[in-house]
Amino acid sequence: MKQCPRFALRGATPEDYPFAESIYIDSMRPLMLQLARWNEGERRATLRRSFTAADTNIIILDGRDIGWMQVTERDTDYNLAQLQLLNDYCGLGIGTRLIGELLDKAASEKRTVSLSVIRVNRAIGLYVRLGFRIVDPEATPILDMVWGEG
Repeated sequence: MKQCPRFALRGATPEDYPFAESIYIDSMRPLMLQLARWNEGERRATLRRSFTAADTNIIILDGRDIGWMQVTERDTDYNLAQLQLLNDYCGLGIGTRLIGELLDKAASEKRTVSLSVIRVNRAIGLYVRLGFRIVDPEATPILDMVWGEG
């Protein structure tokens, strides 16, 4: 496996929303089309309601914004609401490193980490490898997963 490239994070601002939305739509479209459930207006509205700049970091590599990650802190849980990368940067270990750091933080604070993922997303394999478990395997199209509980 290639070594993960050195990347940086910066706090998001509301001005980063169009960038975040663009990556989100580009990643969601093929997954939801696969399930015959694509509704672009609905997806845009969902992101508009859930995007919170204060909980979001922009991922930067070589001076270029390449993705974003939104984590919502709850009493006993961190919710990984979004982890989106431009396609050219998927598979380089960036997501694995970011999630690993979040899991380390959660473990030190005795918290769980939760996330939701479309059932046909290849990232499910990564999440399982990192110790997440599927809450309800029959759910569709979205699976809820949790790490550090039970």
